[in-house]
Amino acid sequence: MSSRRGRRPALDPEVEKRLLDAVRAGVPVSDAAPMAGVHPSTVYRWLERGEQEQQRREAGLRVRAGERPFCEFRDRFTRARSEGKAQLVLLVRKAATGGHVVRERTRTVRDPETGERVVQVERDFAQPDWRAAQFLLACLAPETFGRAAQARIELAPAGGGELPVASVDPGAGVERLAARLAAIRQDFAAELEEDAAVVDAELVEGSEP
Repeated sequence: MSSRRGRRPALDPEVEKRLLDAVRAGVPVSDAAPMAGVHPSTVYRWLERGEQEQQRREAGLRVRAGERPFCEFRDRFTRARSEGKAQLVLLVRKAATGGHVVRERTRTVRDPETGERVVQVERDFAQPDWRAAQFLLACLAPETFGRAAQARIELAPAGGGELPVASVDPGAGVERLAARLAAIRQDFAAELEEDAAVVDAELVEGSEP
């Protein structure tokens, strides 16, 4: 009689951690699975078993004890993939809006009136990138800002039927978006110029990373 004592569980915690870390970073299952030490088909089988058990749960059936780990794995896998997408969206949004520090310089000056040393910090800020904004809009709302929406507009008359497709300039929406971001950039640059005003001072020492 064979014994199952000492047998490793189907979902090894270390394997799962490596797998979910890779998925969270955006690595597809075909590559994430070998990184974790399992075959991609094994991961898909785990997800399928978890999906089946989730359907049983939604149907009001009792969750089978032996399938519960796969159901929980599916939930963790889905969460990890969503977290990875959210991180990438935040990065694109950060590039689109700008305003984050890209360079910082520190220098020490001597006030000509008091003779005291004053530390000044100068920062360079990223400018808004309309290309990142366009990309994000096309991904989040393709029906409005995607390529198809920029290239065509379909009109339906009030009396019913269909009208021929009217061609539009695909760059019109992009130009409006670029103009809006350019205005934001100009306002942002004006604020930086106001903050960058420095009184007359003697440079004592400075450092630049």
